[in-house]
Amino acid sequence: MMYDGTAGSATDVRMPPQVALHVVRRPDRIGGVRVATPSLRQALQHFRARLQQYDWSTQTDSRRRILEVYLQLALVKGFNGVTMRMIASELRIKAPSLYAHFPQGRDEIVSESMRWHFHKFGDAVLTELAQVATPDDAWTALVRVHVSRQLQLPESNLWDLLIATDRMVGLLPPEVSREADELVGHYEQVCLAAAVEMGYTEADHGLAVVMTLLEGATRWCGTVTDPLQLATHVRRADELSRAMLALTATWGPIAHEQVG
Repeated sequence: MMYDGTAGSATDVRMPPQVALHVVRRPDRIGGVRVATPSLRQALQHFRARLQQYDWSTQTDSRRRILEVYLQLALVKGFNGVTMRMIASELRIKAPSLYAHFPQGRDEIVSESMRWHFHKFGDAVLTELAQVATPDDAWTALVRVHVSRQLQLPESNLWDLLIATDRMVGLLPPEVSREADELVGHYEQVCLAAAVEMGYTEADHGLAVVMTLLEGATRWCGTVTDPLQLATHVRRADELSRAMLALTATWGPIAHEQVG
């Protein structure tokens, strides 16, 4: 049963007393998307609606294959190291043939690849959340999807690196950068809403820490070779993420040294 915002509440979840006493304060924006204290149900509706803005009915097998080859090459060469000639060579076609599928060339392939990757991620998130009934279960499902994809799909780390680098030095075209930021923001709103409905009312700061944990799963989990290992890492990530939410909820503002 999909979570509908009625089953479960903050009182259903045991947590440190100091967490329950905090007043909800959120930043105006997360990932470029305005935050307006959404419920988990609302956040999921917005997330689903945003994903549905993409029409994949025209995504032919040829276009999908080009995107897959681009990602495979990017894993080795880096995003900026992949040329149209390299993609064509891997597909055993002439480079000009690629423009029949992507008239704007490499930039269009990069942006479409980002959309396709996020669409698959978002679809996995919505599929998992369709099976849960409480915010607590929703959080576990979110962690499970995120960590599993980080550990099993190398391109997940690649996209995280690209987006992080773009925020620092602006690698992507401005419109693609804004779109990536917006998509990430919608996903983070779902996570934030789940955390708040679990009772972690100061979750905005803790969420940033949790995202660092999840996105860095390959660094602290190492190589995963079997389902049992994966399940163990997912369980540990769930436990760590909840501990982070509880701990960061007790943090006050950082004092600044006064000069003069």
